[in-house]
Amino acid sequence: MRSKRSLMRGLRLIGGRVYPLRLDYFKFKEKTAAISLQWKPPHGTQEPVPARNLSTGSVTPTMVITTPFPPDDSSVGYERGVAVSKAWDDAATQTAVEVANYVIQHLDRLSDSKSTDTNRAGKVEAFCSEFVTTAFRRPLSEAQKRLFVSAHFKKAGKAEDAIKRVVLLTLKSPRFLYLGLEDAKPDEFVVAERLSFGLWDSLPDRELIQAAAAGRLHTREQVVQQADRMLGDPRARAKVQYFLHHWLQMDHVENLSKDDKLYPGFTPEIIGDLRTSLDVFLEDAVWNGPSDYRQLLLADYLYVNDRLAKFYGVETNTADDFVKVEFDPKQRSGVVTHPYLLAAFSYQKSTSPIHRGVFLTRNIVGRALKPPPMAMTFKDEAFAPDLTMREKVAELTRSQACQTCHSVINPLGFSLEHYDAVGRFRTSEGDRPIDSVSNYTTDEGETIRLTGARDLAQFAAGSEQAQNAFIEQLFNQIVKQPMLAYGPNVLNHLRQSFVESGFNVKKLLVDIVTTSALHGLEKS
Repeated sequence: MRSKRSLMRGLRLIGGRVYPLRLDYFKFKEKTAAISLQWKPPHGTQEPVPARNLSTGSVTPTMVITTPFPPDDSSVGYERGVAVSKAWDDAATQTAVEVANYVIQHLDRLSDSKSTDTNRAGKVEAFCSEFVTTAFRRPLSEAQKRLFVSAHFKKAGKAEDAIKRVVLLTLKSPRFLYLGLEDAKPDEFVVAERLSFGLWDSLPDRELIQAAAAGRLHTREQVVQQADRMLGDPRARAKVQYFLHHWLQMDHVENLSKDDKLYPGFTPEIIGDLRTSLDVFLEDAVWNGPSDYRQLLLADYLYVNDRLAKFYGVETNTADDFVKVEFDPKQRSGVVTHPYLLAAFSYQKSTSPIHRGVFLTRNIVGRALKPPPMAMTFKDEAFAPDLTMREKVAELTRSQACQTCHSVINPLGFSLEHYDAVGRFRTSEGDRPIDSVSNYTTDEGETIRLTGARDLAQFAAGSEQAQNAFIEQLFNQIVKQPMLAYGPNVLNHLRQSFVESGFNVKKLLVDIVTTSALHGLEKS
């Protein structure tokens, strides 16, 4: 009988980065042997690492920081560091110590030298100079070279001590920790910095710095060319995925479990598969083909694996990986009807037109909602058992005070009543036919008749208000600044370009990061 052995280790990695993985495996006296490389991704369950997440190419070793940082403030709708707390400063110091120790341990590789080399000291000092230059995102002045590098090597003592001082001083310097500290007007190194942090959340690469040094980041065409190149980096995809998760409130989903008797088979594995299904759909819609924003709302297909196909009654010949399956357009419409989101905005035993309606109002249609005048808890047992969920919600929110917001929320939420609490399409609730027809009134007072999810998606896809909300949310997540800080005409400019491009999300992304990167430089 073959024995099983598991080796496990927890490690938090930053998304969108490529990490080298070496797996050594051998058998001793066994006639046969097998091995499975598994992981437990965020919001998922333990599973073999999918082939789509692996590559045979070689990559540079990457240091993984283990020091935890306190969360950034997200009260304005996007995360940004608005204060320097003691906890954050302590974490920055501990991280600097981590990096210093790593540099000492890997000094031969980093400095391209050995301890026995006659030119060891020169190569180590050259590495330190490059380290500081990279951290500061621009060439060093002679005074900075003396302060941050050469002064430490002139002191008596071990070279390792000098290296540690260089690393600690650099990583605790405001020039590394904060953006936009230069006193002078923005220059092309600032443009490179804005590009890299906008698209990658990281330092400029060598090509960006070289372009800045050569004066090739001064015009809009030059910046667009660099931004287009940078979209090919996995870090750009990770940044866009982060935005899409925020847009769809996937980062707030904690518990999707449902009543076992009403929804048997809706297991943690199904939930993990649904999240992957949505991620694969988003990846395909944005990065393949025309990158059309409208298809995020109108696409009539889902990505399913064998487990999802069986649970949702989909006929397909697939193994473990995800394949595209087309549906009747009346039954599936992009993210609006994706089962993961439908399940996320539902109760354990039933749908929730209110939760779905609030999500659609704020995130898909782009309308603001005031906080409710009073908190109300939905109690299913308080209603007659023969009422549909739509009738229960209508009764609960019929007061004039509630209708101030629910006259907007309810019609949108009711349009999704053809989908149960796990996102399966249905035509009845108990023995009552589904009623998904409603009248939605826009901010301009126009009445839109919605007969279901497809009507809702088509309305949102063509709505200037919804498109503007998408543009502004993407701008905020990429730039980490309010759009108005860049001028009153930025939204109009971005929207015009968005429309002219056929609502191309990748081109919108390039337009946003280019606009922010050149802010203050074009005028000067």
